Amino acid sequence: MTGMEWPVVSVFSGAMGLDLGLEQAGITPNLAIEVDPYCCLTIRKNRPKIDTWEEDIEKIDGKGIRKRLGNPKDVSLMVGGPPCQSFCPGGKRAALSDPRGNLIYTYLKLIKEVRPMFFVLENVGNLVTAALNHRPISERPGKHWNLSVYATKTTDRDNDTEAMRPDELSGSAIRQILKDVGGLGYGISFSVVDAAEYGAPQHRLRFLMFGARDSSAPKLLPPTNGRQAGSQPLRTVGDAISDLKNNPGPHSEYTPDVAKYFALIPPGGNWRNLPRHLQREALGEASYQAGGGKTGFFRRLSWDAPSPTITGKANRKGSALCHPESIRPLSVKECARLQGFPDDWKISGAMNRQYSQVGNAVPVHLGIAIGRTLLGAAACDGSKTSHDHFEGALDQAIKRLRSAARNKRGHDDRQASFCGFTQ
Repeated sequence: MTGMEWPVVSVFSGAMGLDLGLEQAGITPNLAIEVDPYCCLTIRKNRPKIDTWEEDIEKIDGKGIRKRLGNPKDVSLMVGGPPCQSFCPGGKRAALSDPRGNLIYTYLKLIKEVRPMFFVLENVGNLVTAALNHRPISERPGKHWNLSVYATKTTDRDNDTEAMRPDELSGSAIRQILKDVGGLGYGISFSVVDAAEYGAPQHRLRFLMFGARDSSAPKLLPPTNGRQAGSQPLRTVGDAISDLKNNPGPHSEYTPDVAKYFALIPPGGNWRNLPRHLQREALGEASYQAGGGKTGFFRRLSWDAPSPTITGKANRKGSALCHPESIRPLSVKECARLQGFPDDWKISGAMNRQYSQVGNAVPVHLGIAIGRTLLGAAACDGSKTSHDHFEGALDQAIKRLRSAARNKRGHDDRQASFCGFTQ
């Protein structure tokens, strides 16, 4: 396949980070489907020629999409990243029991009805360890906060606590999704990748699935940045935004109570760099006593490394990204730069809406890699892959995710794990 002959549909388009990447690779979306009115304003302001359908995705069906496109003979591609909050490590990890998680199935339903030649499903990397149904930590045997403990073994009854059910175990969500995707009749491939290894100046772990209707699915191109032989160096915060130090554009502010802690944290540090007697005070009792490394609290960026994942909440102590030198959150423009948006991309709405749109976007650099992968897709051997091979590939994706979690810098010198299979 050397081009996209038929229409391209973008679902959950947001501020169009993924779509901008596709566009830069040579794939231009014809239809953007998005429910958020501020995102729709952003799309219309920057790409007025794209048909922007402002509607709740659950009110749309395949017939409506084809009609909107002018009833084409075929559709080349559907791309979408259903809202992922229910899988994020900072949330309650309710997974598919959360309505936002179930939007994955809304997206799969549209794929089944439209039958595009290719589809892309993008989500958070933590999708591969999420449970199909969420059980609160206080009700789990042993009360472990880390769901990975319940991957296979720690499932026995604990005093009056019921044993974990199979659908409450780590990895049960992705196994169900893969089983259901297999029923669509597509060859699929999936991976967990770090956007930094594709040129983004931030570490952002994402789950990517490619689907191919008439062949084996393509494999994401090898990383272009990192420690792999022949790769370019990882891009840093300094590479992306150092020229904005004196003119960052609008940004939010920290409250004095939050700013006083950031003043004590060096570039590249977080709450653990605070004097020990201030750590509990800074986090608050509930957060301090919670499990996990809490590395998202009170982070100050370093000029010399990629940024952590850009979030949509710039001034919260639990998700903040403080400027390397100034005691302030990154500006909207700085966040957009780290996401790969060009400076002339106009983000609509109030400042908090702008931060949210930028933080929820797919990095443009990752979109470019996805686009180039699709345009250069070559058929694999088309043979069916055994269940054992599938499990092995999923295991590699989970290892990739956990390796990044263990590494403070969030990266290593290994390429993304990848698997292709057809059911």
